[in-house]
Amino acid sequence: MSSTPKSILVVAGEPSGEEHAAQLVRTLRHVRPGSYEWFGSGGRKMAEQGVELMAEVDSLAAIGPVAACSNLFQYLHLFQALRKRIRQSPPDVAVLVDFPEFNLRLASSLKRQGIPVCYFIGPQIWAWRPGRVRRIRRYVSRMLVILPFEVPFYLRHGVKATYVGNPITQLSRSRTAPVQLENDKARIALLPGSRRDEIEHILPIQLEASTQVHARISACFRILAAPGVDEDYLWRSCRDWQQRHHLEMDLRVVRGPIEEQLPWADCAIVKSGTSTLQAMVLEVPFAMVYRMSELSYRLLRPLVRTQSFCLANLVAGQKIVPEFVQGQANGKAIAAYLIELLSRPERMREVKQNLQNASKKLGTLDAYDEAVKQIMSLAEDPRE
Repeated sequence: MSSTPKSILVVAGEPSGEEHAAQLVRTLRHVRPGSYEWFGSGGRKMAEQGVELMAEVDSLAAIGPVAACSNLFQYLHLFQALRKRIRQSPPDVAVLVDFPEFNLRLASSLKRQGIPVCYFIGPQIWAWRPGRVRRIRRYVSRMLVILPFEVPFYLRHGVKATYVGNPITQLSRSRTAPVQLENDKARIALLPGSRRDEIEHILPIQLEASTQVHARISACFRILAAPGVDEDYLWRSCRDWQQRHHLEMDLRVVRGPIEEQLPWADCAIVKSGTSTLQAMVLEVPFAMVYRMSELSYRLLRPLVRTQSFCLANLVAGQKIVPEFVQGQANGKAIAAYLIELLSRPERMREVKQNLQNASKKLGTLDAYDEAVKQIMSLAEDPRE
């Protein structure tokens, strides 16, 4: 290997992607210290790993087409800045992490300049807007996928794809036993997401369901603050809710690694997305909930090709947890399901077993180790 460090472009556009990108860089630094240097977009964790940042993810994340429009200027500014930097100092390889609307456009620019592209955690084109696979086939050198059923989909469309494992599987290996503090109460966790706009739509539904449960059984509730989410904002939302409804519930906001916080719960109300895989791997029965603005939903729903919005159900290949989406997302229905779980031990055991069986389908590969192997091979030999 040359003594001159190879250059890698790393682009993440939201907090969850930034965490994965930071872990990739950390792993690569450990495997080949001093052999690579990085630049791109991300956050504090990437900066701590030595990535030269050209944009902060907090200014970029958005959900749905309406919210995304408000960030259009930031997207355009970053896109132009990256293109200029790439022309001046082309990287040896580009690693794109999630953030598909931006990254697929960037991939086309990279392809024109002959820069190989690895895409880690690609767009869920098997679920919606499958026509994007043509752009991926044209512009992406290698898809590094984290869901096993994605590989046959890409191979059918002529895209080189490798299942590298799922980062979520590491949770089960590092899981610590929860501290049982409320043995006389049912314990329910609320996971409202990591973006302010999605929290505004989803947390009220979770609180409504919690209110319904509270009226029926003795229960305590914890809201798990995702990385980057302001705990004070969550607590103010909870306090305002209780004041409006004249309630006093055992309700707290907590922060910490999900593998330490979520196992505390008997069951949970979980936002659609990666959180459902986390709950699956940690074997915490849950109800999935999702709601966005009505305009965004009406624009996006015709493009969705899957009947399931829950990754845990998709991995399982069957409906192992209920999905409460948009108009069906209401507190009464969600509470009824949770109460069923909490009042019927045999039902709770059945759901836990289904979650365990689905988790096994993810395998035991270390996603970051496997992804780094692919990135290094492409950096060393782009023709491979």
